[in-house]
Amino acid sequence: MTAARLLLGAGLALACRLAAEDVVVFGKGDSRVLGPASQERPRGAGDAAFLAAARRDFDGAAPYDAVFPLINPPAWGRVVSAATAGRLEIRRSFARGLVFRVAMEHLEPGRAYVLCINGRPQHPGNELLPESVPGHEAEKYYDFYTLTADAQGSYRGRIALLLRPGPYNVHFYVKDASDFKIVLYGLEYFDFAAR
Repeated sequence: MTAARLLLGAGLALACRLAAEDVVVFGKGDSRVLGPASQERPRGAGDAAFLAAARRDFDGAAPYDAVFPLINPPAWGRVVSAATAGRLEIRRSFARGLVFRVAMEHLEPGRAYVLCINGRPQHPGNELLPESVPGHEAEKYYDFYTLTADAQGSYRGRIALLLRPGPYNVHFYVKDASDFKIVLYGLEYFDFAAR
């Protein structure tokens, strides 16, 4: 491992320990940023139960199950800069969806980005995702949350994502909200189950 990668890893680890935005995503366009001033009243009993479970998870100290680097995308994406990078940590034990922590650096400051999970035909969970990839209708995806990079081009967040029950094997992408080009890419598919 190079010294630059070690420094990047240390920087991202430090970033994960600094203040992070806590977000609960009930569905596309329906999310709550948690905090003392938040209006976090969900619409129904199911959403209220999910919110309570997410709060318990965020307040707990359980370690994350797996860590994945987020890197510049292949040719079909767009590179923000050579230094743009991130880290995704997931918790497979969260029952009703996916809980994860994400840290990203060297994005465009103040720019909006969309978080996405992407399936693949014949992979578990693909059929549970709500949208089809244009031109590849059998492949599904879910653009589930839009965030804004801070003044330094960074973002840190802990996110609980409510999903339809079932097993999943998905990729994680970060897209530019203006044109939906992928700017950060998780190389590995990862498994979890929503119950």
